[in-house]
Amino acid sequence: MNFSDLCKIVEDDLLKKIEKHSALGIFSSQRAKFEGWLKVELCESLIRYNHNNISPEKGRIDVVVENWAIELKTLNTNYRYSGAENKHRPITKNVMGVIEDIIALNRTQYPYKAVLFVVFPLEYNKEEWQIHLSKIRQHLNDLVNYSFKFINGLPGVLYVGDLS
Repeated sequence: MNFSDLCKIVEDDLLKKIEKHSALGIFSSQRAKFEGWLKVELCESLIRYNHNNISPEKGRIDVVVENWAIELKTLNTNYRYSGAENKHRPITKNVMGVIEDIIALNRTQYPYKAVLFVVFPLEYNKEEWQIHLSKIRQHLNDLVNYSFKFINGLPGVLYVGDLS
């Protein structure tokens, strides 16, 4: 598997699961994280694409598949959107969590490394978010994004970053 294969699995399978899952609509409207669900569904998507050598939670890495180490995060924002409860969320702290995962992954011996994170509620071109995203992007070789809507219409963006 290469980075494009991973992105194809995310785009063709995992993204559709996020968009169609009715309970994730509730999570998004309440700005609740769903990293555990994401981990299970990523493993299911990898199996669906014939990647069976999967180890969740291996050596403090969320998902290891073949020669890939993948860290996952869900980042809830405090940006105001109709249909989402107004709550204060530490977006800067969430961004630092992604960067810390990237730094930790870089210390591993795996030849291929990726970070996968969902940011919600969020529209990709939100100016305030682009400042945070630039901090993450500095630590990656490549970053692919997929804009989507939860079943309740709230926007989100799924990112896949390559560290290899």
